Amino acid sequence: MPSRFCFLFVAAALVAASVQAGTPQSLTAQVGDIAFESGDEEIHFVPIGDTFSLSASTRGAAAWPPPKTRIDRLAITCDGFVEGRPLVRDHRDFERSTCSVTFERGTQPMGGAAEAEFTLDKDAADNRFEIEAAAGKVYKGRFAFRLKAADGSTVSVTAGRFTVEDRQL
Repeated sequence: MPSRFCFLFVAAALVAASVQAGTPQSLTAQVGDIAFESGDEEIHFVPIGDTFSLSASTRGAAAWPPPKTRIDRLAITCDGFVEGRPLVRDHRDFERSTCSVTFERGTQPMGGAAEAEFTLDKDAADNRFEIEAAAGKVYKGRFAFRLKAADGSTVSVTAGRFTVEDRQL
């Protein structure tokens, strides 16, 4: 009986490892004067129905022990998602959709408030999100946004590129 338990445990571990060992994820963008880059461990892509959530933190933020430097976070949530298909959202779509984009600059590694928080400026003509290629559960695309802070300051997110994978079981 113990050997059967060990076999099942090893089999379950191999299945879990294969889900995590998919396509390496990446996300890069120029956020104001910051070259934002996120790695595989810091990216989460979760489609639910016709909506998706894509969140990313500064590369290395998921390491243990956590980095001692600040962590930036970008989160994109939008509707119109269809599994396995390209998606284009331009500024007109952002004006009337339920899409949201947030960027937190300078969050301390073990929590605390961010130095600055920005949200989507839905009136900006340069807002764009595209899934250009979809292969199975892997999606590749690009994005650009204008974000604004509560004090009225703005920051542009340009040259955004991503490769993400739906890693839900």
